[in-house]
Amino acid sequence: MDPETRARGDKEPNPELAWTRLGIQPEAVRFLSDLYGPYPFESVGAIVDWAPNVFYSPESQTKPNYWRIPSEETIMHEIADQWFGDAVVLERWPDMWLNEGFATWSEWIWTERHQGKTAHQQFLDLYNIAEGTAAFQDLWFPAPNGLHDASELFHTPVYDRGAMTLQALREKVGDTVFFQTMRDWYAENRYSNVVTADFIALAERDSGQQLDEFFDAWLFQ
Repeated sequence: MDPETRARGDKEPNPELAWTRLGIQPEAVRFLSDLYGPYPFESVGAIVDWAPNVFYSPESQTKPNYWRIPSEETIMHEIADQWFGDAVVLERWPDMWLNEGFATWSEWIWTERHQGKTAHQQFLDLYNIAEGTAAFQDLWFPAPNGLHDASELFHTPVYDRGAMTLQALREKVGDTVFFQTMRDWYAENRYSNVVTADFIALAERDSGQQLDEFFDAWLFQ
């Protein structure tokens, strides 16, 4: 689900523009299939509404619902949620970063592979937010896996710190291991329920590294 801060679509209804934007869906599915494994369902589509007081886009299975004309990044995010959220499914809501952090990082790798900012640059832009600012507070508190109640379920740490966790893992273990881990996560958990501990165990298995301190710092502190 994409909150208001991520819904960067246009501010007026425009059906022709909506069709144009949605034209990237076949490429997006191919791209993510190459990255993570086969698309998990038999069809893909979208519903573009004009509901300016909604402010979010739910990733309904096979057919995301957009509250206004979505940006390219938002489309990538919601299609990535078909893998992480609709196929690999949470066992408990506080592990929401396993959906939204993965979908946000999918935006980053799409941009990196299409002549835009690298995922590392996206990471640094967030990491370098000045301490003491409202944006700093919004990013770092609470921890992605330390949510206090349901009101924090779709807050910035779940999305951005979740994605930062994946990028930090990528840089720690290297691309070969990292992308294998992402594929294994999907292949081994498709159509089943997961928790954060499952991903930590898989990352440790694939990398051969002990990663408790790493994940504690990124997800729990």
